[in-house]
Amino acid sequence: MASIAIIDDNNDQSGTVEANILIGLRELGSSLTVITSLPFRNPEEYFNFIDTNEVCVLILDEMLNDQASGEHGPVDYKGSDLVGILRTRLPEFPIFALTVIPTTDGDLNAKYSLYEEIITRKEFYENSNKYIPKFCRAAKNYLKENIDELSQFNELTVEISGGNQDPELAKKLQALQVKIELPFSGFNDRNLWLIEYEKQIECLERINEIIKSKLEI
Repeated sequence: MASIAIIDDNNDQSGTVEANILIGLRELGSSLTVITSLPFRNPEEYFNFIDTNEVCVLILDEMLNDQASGEHGPVDYKGSDLVGILRTRLPEFPIFALTVIPTTDGDLNAKYSLYEEIITRKEFYENSNKYIPKFCRAAKNYLKENIDELSQFNELTVEISGGNQDPELAKKLQALQVKIELPFSGFNDRNLWLIEYEKQIECLERINEIIKSKLEI
């Protein structure tokens, strides 16, 4: 099920935010779920976490390095460090900051453009009815964009497998495949393209159905 994920080193804080968002989602009639997690020691783990838990919106605390993470000590990065790492592979993914740190803080302000929005906890608790619909819209837009990209991928694959040798089409297809994490074959032979197309279209149809089901949020 598509989810909003809260990353915070303070379980009490994340639990309170989770409860607030769940109430708001139910009032909106959304089937989105909410999950929480302590920060991971290795930032690379977030990519698998997002994929495994079908996360379509991420909410980061800024001071992830204040408290212990699981059985370990505090992590050695802040939310503003993490968002930079995530953006290297998830340039369009919805990421919000929710923090007690003022938005004018140097580290946060330097990464302002990498977030959908930076929200103070005080503002969130006082105006949750303003922000929870934003989380919902961000989720829907992200999932819809995936469907649009899969559709474009389908059209390009049909053209190329049909014999169109335009190198610009191949470049567009490769860029899309990288973005939506589908394999790039690079085949020039039309028969190989057709074989690969048949394999990929089955995968595409499965992914498309999954994303469509997630849009019912």
